[in-house]
Amino acid sequence: MTKVVLTYRMPHNWNIDLFLKEYQKLLQRAIDEIWENTTWKEKRVKHRYSLGRKNYRYYGTTRLIPYFPQSNEFKRKLRNELLREWPFAKHYVDSAIKTAYSILKSWRQNYLKGKRKRVKPVVKRKFVRVKTTLMKVEGSKIRVTIKPREEYLELDFSKEWFYEKVKNWNVGELIIRESDVLLTFSKEVEFSGRIKIGIDSNLMSLDIFHPEKGWIRVDLSELHRVAETYDRIIDMLKSVQRKAPKRIGLLLKKYWTRRRNRIEDYLNKLAVQLSREFPDAVFVFEDLNKFKMLQNGSRKFNRKLSRATWKKIVGKLSYRVPVEFVNPAYTSSTCPVCGSRLESRNGLVECPNCGFKADRQFVGAFNVFVRGLGVALSGAERDDLLPDEPGGELNVMKPKSVVRVDLNGRRFTHTYS
Repeated sequence: MTKVVLTYRMPHNWNIDLFLKEYQKLLQRAIDEIWENTTWKEKRVKHRYSLGRKNYRYYGTTRLIPYFPQSNEFKRKLRNELLREWPFAKHYVDSAIKTAYSILKSWRQNYLKGKRKRVKPVVKRKFVRVKTTLMKVEGSKIRVTIKPREEYLELDFSKEWFYEKVKNWNVGELIIRESDVLLTFSKEVEFSGRIKIGIDSNLMSLDIFHPEKGWIRVDLSELHRVAETYDRIIDMLKSVQRKAPKRIGLLLKKYWTRRRNRIEDYLNKLAVQLSREFPDAVFVFEDLNKFKMLQNGSRKFNRKLSRATWKKIVGKLSYRVPVEFVNPAYTSSTCPVCGSRLESRNGLVECPNCGFKADRQFVGAFNVFVRGLGVALSGAERDDLLPDEPGGELNVMKPKSVVRVDLNGRRFTHTYS
């Protein structure tokens, strides 16, 4: 059994501005207290810069590393401090503490990467994280406690477009914002011993979304380098074929054969290593039609597209693992959070509706995975629904690992993980 978590957005018309402002102040107070009790320790860090030809020069610097207080005693003291003059349900204080640690943890990761300065995070957006202990769920109706026995918020998602997809799913935590609510639903999905993985087929890579391993990219640049190299040789021979038709014809046949054999060898090893990397998985591909794409592209793009070997990859894999196909329409341009159309910018996509940002190829792989499960093409799987950054923006994601086909081995070579 694998747990799948989906998130959907639902608008509301509640008058909760005071509630959101108070929670924002509460969350900032929690961050302030944790920040004031943070311990900073000096640590010697090694760096390097390239001198060319795989030569590097190394040097060291001293950095201050933050360590946040984690003791139960500190958290109890913090909770008691935040409860003073807090007019709403006590469980929101627990939610604020958890959220504060989440924001500070994200800040620390970026600080260690050099992307943030030694400046305390500030909460700019208004939102409230609602724990399940503050909710009463009856079918499609949810009642949220604001003040026990005094004030409640009620919502019914039975008329929303996603209802049929999640009507038998468990309702998780909510995120209440100024004009909408983020609803989370979870379900244990039985894969009959096999986990489904979504694969977004691109010119230079296969981007895989695995529900347990995350986003994995299979680098196909070597395959295209081989094809491009031989295409260049073949094009040059064709340009002078009139001068010596017989001799040039023999050379063309030789290089066509070499091209075919090298590509076949690569694809065979790719299929073997994919099946060994994911032995118990059902591979879900887009049902792509390359000829339709050729009609809309430039000459240069069409040449690159003609080198794509998606059907051959699927054909060789189908002898080893179960393969399924899904409709490829809008898989890379549908927001996995709210279902809106995404805007593309230099390989990244951004939702104008909810502000979601991610790599286009990750979105494609995730949406293929979701479509393979037979659920709605919307709803993001996240460990934490809250933004990773203090300002509320989402991090641009990177693959958890990048692998290449090992032409001399039996398994992938991991570039990084």
